[in-house]
Amino acid sequence: MTAPRVDEASRFIGSEVVDDFGRSLGVLVAIESGVDGRITNIIVKVADKSLEVIEGERVRVFEGKLTVTPEWKYEILEVIDNLERAYKRKKAIEGISSRNELPSVVVDPIKKRLEEEIRSLRIKADEVRKLVSSRISEVETEELKVARAVASVGISYFSGEVSERGYTQSMNHLKKLQEALGEEKRAAKELLEKLEKVLQLASEVESQKQVTPVQVQQAPATSQPQAVVVKVEG
Repeated sequence: MTAPRVDEASRFIGSEVVDDFGRSLGVLVAIESGVDGRITNIIVKVADKSLEVIEGERVRVFEGKLTVTPEWKYEILEVIDNLERAYKRKKAIEGISSRNELPSVVVDPIKKRLEEEIRSLRIKADEVRKLVSSRISEVETEELKVARAVASVGISYFSGEVSERGYTQSMNHLKKLQEALGEEKRAAKELLEKLEKVLQLASEVESQKQVTPVQVQQAPATSQPQAVVVKVEG
């Protein structure tokens, strides 16, 4: 994901920054950029208590808002994209190699470098899998908190301790949060499944290459025993 330019994002200074699921992250207070104008970081004020520095690669302008992709989502999308590209390149170079279109002194270093990159990506995939699984657990914990809040405000309302206006406002906030959490969890599970499919497909391809066809050799035909004719002279 390419970071936007500072002139695209500067108009959002003082405005709300949201994540991919529509949740407010805080207010944009500053932008850091390189000499090429690309954003390197944005600085967001979080609930009047702290500042958060967010990498520019996770930032984009979407539907008129400055939007930040969550770290877990950014990481898994990067790994999936890089793995798919690496496997396509490996398949291409193996096709060239099998047709002897280029000398091995040119092809072999490329194949070796790709294999090393794929090994590194598989290690990264394991790390990202843990990161996303951890986030799913966090989301499920938050969903339980929302359910608890819904139950509490419901009891207070139906027992006459909270006004209808207060109950409605509370439920609107809780429903919005509940929907965002559900959307995030679905996205996380779908991307985990996609990552597993990419890794599984690669493993199947590797397994097929390691299996060499077994040629069945026919045993040489054995000559049939010849009948021996014995002539008896009287």
